[in-house]
Amino acid sequence: MNYDFKKFFLNNSLLFVFFFICLVGTFTSEYFFTLTNLQNMVRNMAVPGLLALGVSFVFLVSRIDLSVGSLTIFGPILAVSSLAFFGDIFDFKVLVRGNQYANSAAFIVIVSLITGLIVGLLNGIGVMYGKITSFIMTLAMMKALWGLNYVLTHGHAYYLQIPTYTWMGTLNLFYIPFSTWVYIILTIVAAWIMKFTIVGRRIYSIGGDEKTARLAGINVTFWVILAFMMSSFCAAVAGILFSSRLQTVDAPLAVGFELTAIAFAVVGGVSLTGGRGSPYRAFLGTIVMGALFSLFSMWGLNTWHRNIVVGIIIILVVMLDQRKNKLGRL
Repeated sequence: MNYDFKKFFLNNSLLFVFFFICLVGTFTSEYFFTLTNLQNMVRNMAVPGLLALGVSFVFLVSRIDLSVGSLTIFGPILAVSSLAFFGDIFDFKVLVRGNQYANSAAFIVIVSLITGLIVGLLNGIGVMYGKITSFIMTLAMMKALWGLNYVLTHGHAYYLQIPTYTWMGTLNLFYIPFSTWVYIILTIVAAWIMKFTIVGRRIYSIGGDEKTARLAGINVTFWVILAFMMSSFCAAVAGILFSSRLQTVDAPLAVGFELTAIAFAVVGGVSLTGGRGSPYRAFLGTIVMGALFSLFSMWGLNTWHRNIVVGIIIILVVMLDQRKNKLGRL
């Protein structure tokens, strides 16, 4: 019985950290435990949480994906700017009052999701067939997408005036933001896939020992490409929710989101060297970091302080992960 409790504590220690942060927030700010702050806290977790969920699949196959931040906003920008372009050519109204977009919400969603899958496919092909390291491939994709974001928008924001689209970023269901529901549901689906399907078994096998996986007849190329596509799909969903909440698409948005996603995932215990971690672990990292950021806001600390903490946490967690790997090889 004692062993079971110890095992539960070790596997879920981040839950206790989360509750501790909430407890500190309750005693240090009268606004921390208000409904409005809690709603904002879980809403703010959704986008970086989805990105952390996505990059976790790539981590599990011993790769990295730095393109998720730029991809987050690229899908909606591509959808809006391309429809505006065709509107000018075929003379149908897309933009009203300057850069205010008032047209198809379904078009933004569909184009964003398809774009995400295509970018993930290109990343995977570049890594597996082009033999480019995942760091370089996704770094190049990140820079290319940032450039395209500015080219497509001409440096100007598009303001989304679409009630059928923006409701996703503002609606609350049973006091919980819609975006948070989407994040939770996708996390549950991803956890089920990784635990009970061949997808999870193959990804863990590749991350555990890629050479052995190849000798066992596993199509490593296919599954690594699929991992990149799963990562980009999550980024595309995050982009839809992010732009619907802000009700705008602009090139500078989502800068640095990829590092926040990596921090959330590694804090949760998803190993950068592959084979260890899960969607549930990424979720734990998200709620801990989300609660910590909310606490910082209550204390009046700005984004720069938050970035310092993220950088320190990434260094410490990676050092700990490397130590675990070293001990595991002894």
